[in-house]
Amino acid sequence: MGTHDRNLPWFDVYTQDHCPRCDQVIRHLEQLGAQYRARPLVDHPEARRLAADQHVTSAPVVVAMTPVGLVAGVWGGFRPDKVRQHIDNYTPSIWDDQEAGA
Repeated sequence: MGTHDRNLPWFDVYTQDHCPRCDQVIRHLEQLGAQYRARPLVDHPEARRLAADQHVTSAPVVVAMTPVGLVAGVWGGFRPDKVRQHIDNYTPSIWDDQEAGA
């Protein structure tokens, strides 16, 4: 996915070639209907630096982004618990919609 809804969180997934965990993360995000961008890690030195700063040593490097584009979390590998937590933390609820309309 190349675009995102500015009201929803998304994930940048930095992948490596022939990486089963990378494929697993992308499949999981697709099953959840989550917004994401898959990018080759080799083409993004800033992601490699971010991973190193966060002591992430396994692929894929997953960067959880807030709806306004701030980094909310960084981890490596397949972590469905972190994916769910990020979605739950930043996805607007029905209550947010009702307050906005009031």
